Amino acid sequence: MSIELQVVLADYAVTHDGKIMMAGAGWSQVGAGPFASALGFLAKVPWDMTGREIVIRAELVDEDGRPANVNGNPLALQIAFRVERPPSARPGSDIDHNLAVQIPQIALPPGRAYEWRITVDGEQRRDWNRSFYVRAANA
Repeated sequence: MSIELQVVLADYAVTHDGKIMMAGAGWSQVGAGPFASALGFLAKVPWDMTGREIVIRAELVDEDGRPANVNGNPLALQIAFRVERPPSARPGSDIDHNLAVQIPQIALPPGRAYEWRITVDGEQRRDWNRSFYVRAANA
């Protein structure tokens, strides 16, 4: 069994009290030049996956599927977390767990598409990925 996961692109995101606070969320295009961004992960962790480490990996790739380099290095994130069963949870229920990762300001070549490819414990599902386009400077 795997987690249910929704991934949201935002300008800014942070978790507070188990919730994600986002600004400028839900975009799929950015202007040319440096931009700030964040990834919000809204997860429902199955009962049988609680109490152990879960690893989310997010890798930024270009439209050809090659790693997108930022300052000469591929941009990839690895987030490890553990979800425990709250005492008040109904046995067998999914447990909500939300994460936010703020990406430092980056600049990517304009006029190209990019995608955050997401894996959870090595499993990859297309609906977890998030694509975006960097508009040309004059667009």
